[in-house]
Amino acid sequence: MKKKWLLTGSAVGISGAVMLATGLTAFAGTSGYDDYKAALKNTTQNLTSVTVQADAVLKDNGSLISQAQSNLKASRQNEAVSGTVKISGKTNAQTISLYSQPDGQVWKSDASDIYYVKQDKDREDHRKAGKETKDKAWFSSQAETVIDALIGNLKNEITSTTGEDGSKDISLQLDNAQIPAVVQALAPVAFKHLSEQSKWERSTESGRAAKESNPEKLFRQSLFNPKDIALTDGVQIQSLSLHAVISPANEIQRQQFDITFTGQDTQGASHTLTASLDVQLSAINGTTPDSVDLTGKQVVQVKDDHEGRHHE
Repeated sequence: MKKKWLLTGSAVGISGAVMLATGLTAFAGTSGYDDYKAALKNTTQNLTSVTVQADAVLKDNGSLISQAQSNLKASRQNEAVSGTVKISGKTNAQTISLYSQPDGQVWKSDASDIYYVKQDKDREDHRKAGKETKDKAWFSSQAETVIDALIGNLKNEITSTTGEDGSKDISLQLDNAQIPAVVQALAPVAFKHLSEQSKWERSTESGRAAKESNPEKLFRQSLFNPKDIALTDGVQIQSLSLHAVISPANEIQRQQFDITFTGQDTQGASHTLTASLDVQLSAINGTTPDSVDLTGKQVVQVKDDHEGRHHE
């Protein structure tokens, strides 16, 4: 479940909060790159809890498609996350309350009194078997090797400025010609995957009732409609930038990430998609997530797709 949220872009909600805040721009991190990587390692390895404020914006040809503003509390030690995500789109806005604990997740929209609860059996089984620890160890060693190889000579493009208090500002700005071919090749693949996933979800739905019954799909759809960013031809990354602030304690305090795509849709119309993410970390190792008491609440149990639809 945790990995699924990361892959579908809903990590800004539940248990992906820490990874989103400290790992999403790991590929962007000479001295600037080394400073960034050292702070990333220090933050992720020593982080036990954190408060995350994030603002994500998606635009098409300058017009707003979606904006998500989140305020989350995360504890790695307790495998718990709580918080809210306010989502504003073309036509409406809603606020989602989120809670995640070792055995599952809870969602609630401000437009409804229903609390959706999903037990995460796979996650619990992996935790008991010690597989999560093994996976984390793999990430810390193998992913670093892959990232270093992808970056290559781009390490020279990252700048690092040290302040009088020992804090550091890390900056990276790349245009189309500077972006590695292997990274450019991933852009059309990502859009194709998003389109295919959207088609698969529509094909598995059987009418309005089924569509409304899955809170995860509703949450993703409220972020954006894949139809709004369906680029099919000539997809390229036009620019990419990163700005990170590292504290004197060598912890990442803030990250700003911007990326611009260009391409054409199936009708041949040209689009410029811009996505930006601004993440601020605070109360590092001093945050306690909130819990939710479902006593007396209207609760709907949600199952995985392969287990069947939810039941009350």
